Amino acid sequence: MSKQWFVVYCKSREECRAQQNLQNQGIHSFFPKIRKEKIIRGKKDTVEEALFPSYLFIFVDQADASFSKIRSTRGINDFVKFGREIARVSEKIIKQLENACHSINDFEADTQLLFKSGDKVEIKSGSFKGLTAIFEAQDGLERSMLLLNILNQENKISFCNKEIKKAES
Repeated sequence: MSKQWFVVYCKSREECRAQQNLQNQGIHSFFPKIRKEKIIRGKKDTVEEALFPSYLFIFVDQADASFSKIRSTRGINDFVKFGREIARVSEKIIKQLENACHSINDFEADTQLLFKSGDKVEIKSGSFKGLTAIFEAQDGLERSMLLLNILNQENKISFCNKEIKKAES
């Protein structure tokens, strides 16, 4: 039988420890994480968080793997099961998760670099869809402050970063 992906349930906030201990045993694992901006002690900082808290995907051969050894690995509680059957995940789903994590993390990491003060941006959704504005500054975790000309008057309005894109020159 060939290698397959399985899901293990980890102890709370010990996914990284479990992953390290599995790696020490020569077991390949995948722990999907995403980067988020948070305010920590009054400062905006980028942190990595678990996409599926307390869950880890492992890639083992069911015939060769010592499931009791994996279960007793520090940081792991048990395998995820449906009845008596250990949960399996297809290779396709794991690849999709990896791709999604990479694209989300790249997008969030580049948000600060994407717009500079004075850049022209276009609003993609909402009641101001299609209008152009001037990017002024980041406004918190996931928002930006824009200067929008409404009735010949410059107005500062906060928009979600996902609602704006760089205007084509």
